[in-house]
Amino acid sequence: MRLSSPLGAVLCLAAGLALAAGPPRAALEEATQKARAAYDAKDYPSFLDWSARVAALAPRSTRAVYNLACAEARNGHAEQAVALLERLTRMEVATQAERDGDFDGIRDLPAFKEALEHARALNGHVGSSTVAFTLPETDLITEGIAYDPRTRAFFVSSVRKRKVVRRDASGAVSDFTKPRDGLLAAVGLAVDAKSRTLWVTSQGFPQMEGFDKKADADRSFLMEYDLDTGALRRRVPPPLASASLSDITVGPRGDVFVSDPATGRVYVLRPGALQLKVLVDEGPIGSAQGLTPAPDGRFVFVADYVQGVVRIDAARGSTLLLPVPPDAAVTGIDGLVWTHGGLVGVQNGVLPHRVVRLRLDPTHSRITAVETLERNHPEFDEPTLATVADGEVYYVANSQYAKVADDGTLDRAHLRPPAILRLRVTR
Repeated sequence: MRLSSPLGAVLCLAAGLALAAGPPRAALEEATQKARAAYDAKDYPSFLDWSARVAALAPRSTRAVYNLACAEARNGHAEQAVALLERLTRMEVATQAERDGDFDGIRDLPAFKEALEHARALNGHVGSSTVAFTLPETDLITEGIAYDPRTRAFFVSSVRKRKVVRRDASGAVSDFTKPRDGLLAAVGLAVDAKSRTLWVTSQGFPQMEGFDKKADADRSFLMEYDLDTGALRRRVPPPLASASLSDITVGPRGDVFVSDPATGRVYVLRPGALQLKVLVDEGPIGSAQGLTPAPDGRFVFVADYVQGVVRIDAARGSTLLLPVPPDAAVTGIDGLVWTHGGLVGVQNGVLPHRVVRLRLDPTHSRITAVETLERNHPEFDEPTLATVADGEVYYVANSQYAKVADDGTLDRAHLRPPAILRLRVTR
């Protein structure tokens, strides 16, 4: 998710935006490939032409903006390159322009130095999040969090240890799930306090203990637990063989909504139903992440990692990609919750990582403002998902995914206790 060299950014753009379907998909893939080929060949005029095409086809992509700045600099267009870098700074998106060789031709210009100085302000800490609690096992690799208002207990999922832990109101921490439950990596969590249910999504991830690529890579399911006893009630299979069940939320009527980041689908389990159904098929959503319902249950909002926030009609499945203000970075949102009449997102797909408030218009059809609530907190190490408790946002601050190597081994020397941060959000 990082902005590095132009070539790296082009590659990331191709990998991320190729998930998005719709009319421009083929054109976007072609433009991305052409930009990469031109860069490899050092054909910088063509690199600029194709980078401009990519930016036009993917106007919300911060990677596309950065690539275009690199292309402008490579072609000696200092004014245009600096303007694009300044735009990224206004979006609160950090780059590596200070160390990127593609800007060597304009590096000594006062305007470029000034742009770098403006960008350094992004290194500062913004916000008032405090540590709500930490967990004693440093190697959990945490992802999801949920809250039970009746018992005031928190639940946190562990990708690494294939379990869910419970922290009760007194602060005592215990395993909620049992090894015999057969969990893979525990991912998304959602509490239905009315039915006394904890919903858990589980997938086969390389980061989990005992991962078997052949047996586990394509497995995914939804688990229903008794919130009070911890008893496993049932395991719900995915609706399609290709489904990847990830983040989850429960609507006010008991509907369970599950996102599929690999395909962009959103699934629903209606009250009393035995199987998940496709609510939103492939196409309008690029990579579906965190979800949250509006209080009246009419809409469900889903974070699309490559486009922003999509509003879904909870009954019919129709979608609307919410328009945003100019120079607002809304891609790369993982966790998403509703509080105080609007949305709060945990944004780990841009640097620096941050928590943002997304204000909506009265019809919930447009994002009218994007406000940074937290940025560069000292506990941040890829923050992920969030929940709301007593009007405050609680979120996983340090999932520590980067501490897991490709072969599944842990960098134990640099692991820290998993931290849950609390953030008070005012109206």
